[in-house]
Amino acid sequence: MSTWGKIFTAIRGGINEAAEAAADNQSMRILDQEIRDAEQSLRRARSDLAGIMASNKSVMRRLDENRAKETKDTDSARAAISAGRTDLAQGLAQRIATTRTEVQRDQEELDRLLPRQQQMLRTIQDTEARIAQMKREVENVKANESLLRAQSAIAHNQSGINTRLGSAVESLERIKKRQEITAGRLEAGAELAALENGGDLDRQLREAGIGGSSHSADDILAQLMLPRQSAEPVLLPAPTGTKV
Repeated sequence: MSTWGKIFTAIRGGINEAAEAAADNQSMRILDQEIRDAEQSLRRARSDLAGIMASNKSVMRRLDENRAKETKDTDSARAAISAGRTDLAQGLAQRIATTRTEVQRDQEELDRLLPRQQQMLRTIQDTEARIAQMKREVENVKANESLLRAQSAIAHNQSGINTRLGSAVESLERIKKRQEITAGRLEAGAELAALENGGDLDRQLREAGIGGSSHSADDILAQLMLPRQSAEPVLLPAPTGTKV
């Protein structure tokens, strides 16, 4: 692949990554909004369920009242029949028939509404669980994204510190080498100067013990400890008969 082809491929890859990153960020916003909409719908569903449960309780309470009324009218009708009051018993029988009709109607309505109530309750519970799970996943994704951004920032700063430390170490090594070179040049200059004025030859003679005089304290003390006559030169007497 040519250089321009590689450049275009790199640019296209960067654009795709930027587009995917933008789409992901937008997806997170859309997901947050969908969660808020689902929670709002869930609140309305809870309110509707509360209305259905209240209606069913009202129907059950009316059923209990009508059944108690039927039982009471039945007992009263039997008492009226026992007392020979068939007219009263007939009226009670008519009211019992009406009550039974109402009981049957309410029972049919309750049989129809109770399954819907149970189904709605299960749906609300499932929806609550799904929303809670989705919120946890979204929070985890957001937390991981923040953690990755923090780790990237730390890695970038650490890389900068390592680069700066590496540059400082390299500068220190260059300074040490330059100092060594300068010291070597100074020593070479001193040796050359000694060769030019003969100082180096005198140094070599002294090192070989040739020439020069010692003025050390030990040498002076050794001279002082020698016998005096040996230290002074001996004068010979003049020859006899020799005229001067």
